[in-house]
Amino acid sequence: MKDMQSFILGIVVVSVTLVIGIYIVSQIQTTMLVGGVAGGATTVSSNAAGSAVTALSNGTPWLTILVVVGFAVIVLGMLTSGFSDASGGSPVY
Repeated sequence: MKDMQSFILGIVVVSVTLVIGIYIVSQIQTTMLVGGVAGGATTVSSNAAGSAVTALSNGTPWLTILVVVGFAVIVLGMLTSGFSDASGGSPVY
C-alpha cells in the first residue's frame, strides 16, 4: 500500500509541475507578443516560448502511459502477493 501512495504522490507532483511550467511559458509568450518591440509583433523570443509550450504539451501522453503501467504493476503485485499468502507456503497434494 505504501508503494501505491508514493507512486500516486509522484504522479501528482510531476503533473502539477508540468502544468505550472506550461502556464508560465505561455504567459511569457503572451507578454512577448503584447509588450514586444513593435507592439504585438512576433519576436524570436515569443516564437521560442510558443515552441516550448508545444513541446511540453506533447509530452503529456507519456504521463498517461506511465500512470497506466504503474497501476498495472501495483495491481499485479497485489495479486501475486495475495496468491502466495493464500497458498500457505507449502503445496497440498
